[in-house]
Amino acid sequence: MSDTHAASKKRGKLYIVGFGPGAKEHMTYRAREAIAEAEVVVGYDTYINLVADMLEGKEGIRTGMQEEMARASTTVDMAEQ
Repeated sequence: MSDTHAASKKRGKLYIVGFGPGAKEHMTYRAREAIAEAEVVVGYDTYINLVADMLEGKEGIRTGMQEEMARASTTVDMAEQ
């Protein structure tokens, strides 16, 4: 496989991050780091609101309750692009 072909096959990274029990001081360093590295953050509306100040300059995709499958599918599709 040529370098050009390999580069065209490059995919994004997908992180699954727990925000902790709600307060930012309980969020792990790695969770904060993953959010900082992200270009797009996909999540449940309420949880995205908890980290809204960390999302400046990022695309945020928010969904309602019980939309876990749609969120997962959207996230995988975006990482593949």
